[in-house]
Amino acid sequence: MVKIMRKSFTLIEIIFVIVILSFVLIGGFQIIGKLYLRNYLVKQTSKFEFSSQQVLDELSGILYSRIPISVIGYDPIKHDFKYIGFIEDDNNYTVLEWIGYAKDAMVDRNLSGFVDLYGSDRDSKTISCLDFNYSFVQEVINNKFKHPLTRDLNESTAIIFAGNFDRGDEEALSDYNDSFGWHGHKHEYLFTFEKNSSGGGDVNLTLNNFTHGNIYEKFYLAESAYAVALVKDLNSSLFNNCKDINLSQEDNNTLVLFYNYRPWLGKTFCADNKGTPDGNVTVLAHNVRSFKVKKVNSHLELKIELFKSKGDINISVSKQKVAF
Repeated sequence: MVKIMRKSFTLIEIIFVIVILSFVLIGGFQIIGKLYLRNYLVKQTSKFEFSSQQVLDELSGILYSRIPISVIGYDPIKHDFKYIGFIEDDNNYTVLEWIGYAKDAMVDRNLSGFVDLYGSDRDSKTISCLDFNYSFVQEVINNKFKHPLTRDLNESTAIIFAGNFDRGDEEALSDYNDSFGWHGHKHEYLFTFEKNSSGGGDVNLTLNNFTHGNIYEKFYLAESAYAVALVKDLNSSLFNNCKDINLSQEDNNTLVLFYNYRPWLGKTFCADNKGTPDGNVTVLAHNVRSFKVKKVNSHLELKIELFKSKGDINISVSKQKVAF
């Protein structure tokens, strides 16, 4: 009779097996962790690359329709502002503001932006606007800002003559503070108007507050002011005046765009209190560490940095773009 002997693992062998398996598992977890981390970094970086480019593209598109000399940096604490060309590395002017003109209506000879100087009369404050389809322009602006379709142009727009500061020549203005109505100041270069007659595609407008200066051939039809700022640079309690947004403490690094307010009517953006709060606001991007604008010749250089921290991981993406 053959007796079969069964050999068992000794305690030492079992311990060695456990140790070896532990090393294998630790190495596997480390590899999986690194793969997860790499995937997270790639996805978040790609997301930031796309978001930052999208924001700069959107802003440069809106800024393309700006009145060049109207661009300012605004200090929301001291309620002080300066023309963007006068600001040099001053971190107090954290809000970028400008006035946009009705470029969307300048199609198919509906709004040429030119005046017939021979048909205009400075003494009676009357200008003859060539190729000005009043009802069409009114409809475009009312639809853009969701105004009632019965709202007249003189309630939402104003005239500014290009003159010799068409390209943003800051030396052309004698008193910049009282030029555009910013934050409770006068608007001596923006003129409200009344329509008094029209013939064909031309319209005669009577300027209401035209007390000095000249009538120039080219003009802008100002439709709205715009402002861009980080939530952390504003008084968060004032966002209660804004109907379109609800913010929490985590939204401090959110970049927002204000629009549909008119300084020449005594209005300011809805998260400000120097003037009558008005208009709308929309979110441009989250996780924004900084947003800066610099005037370079007649252009604006935009720079944005998106940042996110998770444990020991810091992800940062910076991009620049020129707004012509």
